[in-house]
Amino acid sequence: MKKLIAGALLLSASTLTFAQPGCGVGAMIWKGQSGLVPHVLGATTNGMASQTVSMTLGLTGCNTNESVQSMAMLMDSRGPQIAADISRGYGENLEAMAIALGVQEEHRDDFYSLLNQNFSTIYPDQDTTSGEAVDAIVALLEQNESLSKYVAA
Repeated sequence: MKKLIAGALLLSASTLTFAQPGCGVGAMIWKGQSGLVPHVLGATTNGMASQTVSMTLGLTGCNTNESVQSMAMLMDSRGPQIAADISRGYGENLEAMAIALGVQEEHRDDFYSLLNQNFSTIYPDQDTTSGEAVDAIVALLEQNESLSKYVAA
């Protein structure tokens, strides 16, 4: 029984180490920090500062758009491949991202071009996380008249 409990604790700890605290006040305070302690503190702060309210109202980095969440999950799993496609302005991973966002066929060339032209904004350095890249992409799309509808919460 002790081995089972110890195993469960180790699994939980390793999961928390890589888990993101989500969005909200805690996620913003502890942004960019990795490891168990910042993630636990970020999640705890979110709990005290009502992450649900932040998500409902779209405050403090919480975007409740399901398409954006799908894109974020795709970026987490295919980040380097998507970055390579963005730098070229085309590719199957970039197309998968457009599909995840629900970008209609007639807007895809504009989408690819916008991301390609703003590669250095999306990826300012080698240490850019997938979450930071998603935030940059959402900000770019929000500023674009024909593409903003795909990231509206």
